[in-house]
Amino acid sequence: MSTSGWDIALRRIDSEFDVPQFVASSLVRKIAANKFRLAPADRSKFQKLPDEVIARIEQIVREAYLEAGEDVGGEVLREHLWQQALTARREMIASGELISEADFRQRIGVTPRRLIKLLTDGSVFTLEVDNVEYYPALLAEPGIDHNRLQAVCRIIVPAPPDSRLDFLTSRRGSLGDRSPLQMLSNDSDFKSLQQAAAAWAAEWSRTAVKMYEGLHDTEPMDVDPLYTAIAEIDPRKSLWERASEALHVHGYQWPLGPYPDVRKFSLFVERCERRSKSDTKRRRFGIEPLDDLFSLSSVWGTRTAGYR
Repeated sequence: MSTSGWDIALRRIDSEFDVPQFVASSLVRKIAANKFRLAPADRSKFQKLPDEVIARIEQIVREAYLEAGEDVGGEVLREHLWQQALTARREMIASGELISEADFRQRIGVTPRRLIKLLTDGSVFTLEVDNVEYYPALLAEPGIDHNRLQAVCRIIVPAPPDSRLDFLTSRRGSLGDRSPLQMLSNDSDFKSLQQAAAAWAAEWSRTAVKMYEGLHDTEPMDVDPLYTAIAEIDPRKSLWERASEALHVHGYQWPLGPYPDVRKFSLFVERCERRSKSDTKRRRFGIEPLDDLFSLSSVWGTRTAGYR
């Protein structure tokens, strides 16, 4: 018989605090029922317990229910993962894996102005911990080719900082079970690393192209597209490059054919980034023949432009 989150929480509270079981049981019930937070209206019922104890018990209950595999809701799970990441980053500061700006500048020997330029073009990056920006110490590690390391950092900019750090330090089968830091000194290895980094960075942004018959200002919701193509493409490429690549790289395509011969059609190009479901950008192109040329109308957001 599997252990419930309730059982795990009560056991851990009992091991850490001298709290009567009926009090602990009441706390677990109220915390679990309120998205793993003790409601302000219930706080007065546990006045003898300090705020830091209540906060710790909230954490215990949340982790217990997650460990038991019980449904805690997406918001609670995201907060739990965020807290885990924050704890890990604090430990990285304590161990010297994340360092201050002053320390970082001293190690790589750059001025504040030069550091701003490196940050702007993605050659280096920071991780935020408790509203303070810290730099990965490995970016200033002596004995490695910093120019090549910074070139790789510029390639992987589409990914969030913590994922970039994980990419740089993790062994990968595609790199012969080596980490990127181990592939900076050899020319052939570095070329392979650049290709692997570009492919990895593209995974953080998908471009979708949908084709509908006729001219439409907005994407139709009541008809299926004539054709859909989706591919993972570096978001720093131009819109036309991404749209063309999505249509030609043979990623996801549907239907497989045959396709009807249409004279007027609308293309909707959409980019969606993995880091946020709401981080989506769309553009519409309306295309129709005009003598030996094509007339193209384009809409991005609320702005419209016409081209021929």
